[in-house]
Amino acid sequence: MDEEHIPLKKNVLYALLVAALWTLTPSSAFGVSKEILQILQRLETMEQALQNLQKTLDSQTAVLRTLVEQTNDNVNTMKASVADLRKATQENLATSTARLDSVVTQIQALSENLEITKERLAKLSEQVAQTQNIIQTLNAPPTPPAGATGTPPAGVPDADTLYNSALADYNGGQYQLSVQEFQQYLQYYGDTDRASNAQFYIGDCYYRQNNYQRAIEEYNKCLERYPDGNKSASAQLKKAYALLELEQKQAGVRELRSLIQRYPNASEANLARQRLKKLGIAVR
Repeated sequence: MDEEHIPLKKNVLYALLVAALWTLTPSSAFGVSKEILQILQRLETMEQALQNLQKTLDSQTAVLRTLVEQTNDNVNTMKASVADLRKATQENLATSTARLDSVVTQIQALSENLEITKERLAKLSEQVAQTQNIIQTLNAPPTPPAGATGTPPAGVPDADTLYNSALADYNGGQYQLSVQEFQQYLQYYGDTDRASNAQFYIGDCYYRQNNYQRAIEEYNKCLERYPDGNKSASAQLKKAYALLELEQKQAGVRELRSLIQRYPNASEANLARQRLKKLGIAVR
């Protein structure tokens, strides 16, 4: 309710009351006027309360309007912050994705380089092994024929000591040293029962170094020089294995079958049968 309308209403009420007083008789005018004054006082009280209520309402409305405006400002600020955060998140995600793609590409490149390096190392190792074999061949003392012996010079260990030392180096993976010791054993103790073993282990040293061609040559020496030696069956079995490693399948199968025929009850014959079975070839 507007405050400017309140006096007008009040004047109208006073006019109505005065008109009522004129219509009353002189005897009753005094009693009625007292009641009218009371009514007017109540009206003023009500009007004052109404004005106070209006002021309170206006004040609260202003406060509420201020709160609404502040809330709208806060909401707008939050919207702007969320938008900025979303934008920053999208940019960071795009950057992270780009970095991840870069890392994946680098890993792929490193993997390719690693494979190339492995191939180069394998070729280099093969070349080193070939060079070592050539040096060993040039430096190795000549192997005497079966049954031939030489007189050990001063400082050369006895047969058992030399053989055991060579065998220990063989078991310890010292293949180059083992080959030299076994060759020395054959040079001075080639007529002993262990000569066949020594020749076999020379071939096996090369086999364990993946030099299969040289291993076959040494196994052949064992088979040719010591046909009745206790390592003949083992030499023929390992010769067959070496041929298969060189992808000479027919020659390898031929050696396995020959081994089974020559030594049917030997443990090496059972291994030969198993290898033929693994190759999918029937045993004759």
